[in-house]
Amino acid sequence: MRRALGLMALLFLAGCATSPKSRFYALEPVPGQRIADSVSGPPIVVDAVHLPDVLDRLPLVRRAGSTQLQISETDRWAAPLDGMSRRVLAWDLAARLPAGLVVAPDAPKPPGAVRGLVVSVEEFDADAAGQVRLDAVWTLLAGSPQKRVIERRETILVGGADRFASEPAAMSRALGLLADRIAGTLRAEPHLASSEAFGPSRGSRF
Repeated sequence: MRRALGLMALLFLAGCATSPKSRFYALEPVPGQRIADSVSGPPIVVDAVHLPDVLDRLPLVRRAGSTQLQISETDRWAAPLDGMSRRVLAWDLAARLPAGLVVAPDAPKPPGAVRGLVVSVEEFDADAAGQVRLDAVWTLLAGSPQKRVIERRETILVGGADRFASEPAAMSRALGLLADRIAGTLRAEPHLASSEAFGPSRGSRF
């Protein structure tokens, strides 16, 4: 009995010694071109980035087919993906819009009128070929009470995610491109970018 227990203990220790270690990753802001003095109006707060439950988990996820997912056993996000995406998108927007226009992540909302940005993500992962796809609808809210003033659907494709370890960098680039498009829309819609009060549907598009 003692020999059997000793053998089991040795096998357990050997298994622990060979178990792969977890690797942790984070999204990071991507530098962009600032749109100097061409966008104005109340500060913008990135209120939320909503992710599907299947993606909002700590292990990294890839698509192995149209209905099949591959979930890594060792590659994990260092923090919940929805909150990390919100913070990185806020920093990306702050780098592209005039200084002070975007409220820093998790900072208190300034007094007075603010605009809220909400992003609803439908897909944000890599496929079997290593291409990250970001499908999302972003909505800008303004006024008191806040109403939808701009709504856009965006599809962004970024290559280079040939393995789990390269997926976070490609996803970071996709968020940077999303910030580019949001900033470009605000620049192209000056009547929406500078006003504080809006009607229920003025300027709204899908």
